[in-house]
Formats: sequence, structure tokens, C-alpha cells
Amino acid sequence: MMYSCSSASTLSDPAAVVTTDHNLSQSPDASVSVSACADEHAIKTMKLYSHLERIDNELRARGLLPRDKKQGGGGVALDPETVSKFDSMHYEGDDGMIQAASFASLSSDCAVLDIGSGFGGPARLLAHRTGCSVIALELQEDIHAKAVELTKWCRLEDRVRHVCGDVLAIDLSSYTGSFDAVVSWLVFLHIPNKEALLNKCAGVLKDDGSLFVDDFYALDTNGSFTPEETMSLKKHVFCTDLPTKQFYIASLDRAGFANIEFMDKTSDWTKYVHDRLENFVANRKAFVRLHGDPTYVQLLHFYTAVVTLFEGGHLGGVRICAKRKKRTQE
Repeated sequence: MMYSCSSASTLSDPAAVVTTDHNLSQSPDASVSVSACADEHAIKTMKLYSHLERIDNELRARGLLPRDKKQGGGGVALDPETVSKFDSMHYEGDDGMIQAASFASLSSDCAVLDIGSGFGGPARLLAHRTGCSVIALELQEDIHAKAVELTKWCRLEDRVRHVCGDVLAIDLSSYTGSFDAVVSWLVFLHIPNKEALLNKCAGVLKDDGSLFVDDFYALDTNGSFTPEETMSLKKHVFCTDLPTKQFYIASLDRAGFANIEFMDKTSDWTKYVHDRLENFVANRKAFVRLHGDPTYVQLLHFYTAVVTLFEGGHLGGVRICAKRKKRTQE
């Protein structure tokens, strides 16, 4: 996931492997890393981003964990459809990927930027299903590293390029007007400066390019959360500032977006997180047997906090679909 920091880094070549000090050789399975800021560590208060070994545990339980850690089990590529059942951290399964691909009319000719790409599940599904090319941008180095590994195991490194860094710190000027779509699932909520974020999205999109975002927003026009909710949002969800519907739409318009659809998902997601918690508790024994009690306790804490926030009546969920205005119209 992304969060803003003060220093800027340059990503001038999508194929270059970049560290904080060196430009290394290009390769078809290259990943890119730029210096992270303190927020990469602060975000770990959100327990969803801990105990990453649970992905390997799931693969091992299915007999799919590669022995040599370089190839898919038995030298056979992993199926991204199978891996997607436990490598994604968004809501409602692959519905968001289906809707994004349809809205943006994705095909093998399309280039996509996934902001806050996590373990790379949505990026791999989009590339696998539509043939599009995806740059998957993720802040957290440990999650980024796992995403790179999973993409190699799925044999999709020719279509999914992983980048580790901060969306607001990376210089994307060389990508101006390059992408057919920018997508993101439950990541923008971590980034307080929505104006800068949306300007960055508009900058890299082609004219009439698509923006598809699942996000949280403040239902109350005054943005009123209780002190307990404010604390929980900051600690459990790593979220310090949520826009209202009115502010979000106005910010999208100012950034250069048109045909803005603001689809309220609050009711759907309230049910989803409630069912997720209920199923998680019901399957405690099986989960603990596979992942251990510490992982169960931390995820239980996180799932419970999210249910409480949605049921409080101040937190909303939204799916945003918009098109980049033609630059001649600005």
C-alpha cells in the first residue's frame, strides 16, 4: 500500500531494476525498488499486513509450494485463479477485477497501473484474463517481495512488473499519458492527500483513460467520527483522513476527470465484513491448525475492528469509476 513521504525518487524506465543507489541491468522479470519512508513501518499497525507466511501455508496445504522457491510446484506454473483465493486483500472476491476490466475495456493492447498492489493478486488476474500489461506499485518491501515471487511462480513476469515505492514520492513524469487505466482496491484510504494522489493518477492516464477505485469515505458531510472510531481508523486501518462524497467528487473534477460515477458500496461491504468475521470465527480450528494462534488473534482483532467501524454508521464504502478528460478540454 502507498502513503506519502517527503522525498522524491525517479522511476525513469519501467524495465530498470532500481535501488536507492544503483541502476542495475534490465531483465524481463525486473522489479523496481525505491527508498521507503517511515510510514512503510507505521502501516504495520494494520494487522492485515503481518504474518505474510500465511500465503506459503496455503500453498503448502494444497501441495503447490515450490520446493526450490524459483518455480511453481513441480516446475508447473501456478494458476493465478487458484492463488487469488488467498493472495488478495480487497472485498467481494474477483468482482472488482471483473468490473474494472469491463469498465476500462482491458485487452492485450492496454497498460495498467495498480496503486497499492499488495501481493499482486488483482494485477495477476487482470493480466491473466485480459492479456494487459500491469505495473504493480506497492509501498511495503516485504509484501512487494512476496508479490514478485508469486508472479514468477505464475509465469506472469512478462506482463506484471512490480515496483516498490511510494506513489506520491516516485517521479512518474516519464509515464505522462501512458496508461489506459489506473486501478486501486482499498488503498487510497491510506493516503490523506487525495488532491495530490488524484492529480498523479490523471497525469499518467491517456486521454479518456479509466480510473477504477474501491475506497472508504466519510458518510457524514461534516466527516464526524467518534473519538473511538478516529483512533480505530488510525491504528487498525492506517487511515487518518477520509473525504466526504462532495469533496471526493470535486477533487476528481479538479484533477481532470469526467463522467464520474460514485457508487455507494456501504451496505454491500458492511455485510461482507460481517460475514467475513462470522466465517473466520466459525473456522477457527482449521485456521489455527494451518497458520497458528498468533495469526488468528491478530486477524480476528482486525476483522472485528472493521466490522465495528462499518456498523458505526459514519464509515462508507465507494466504488469510483471515472474517465480522464481530454487534455485539450482543460
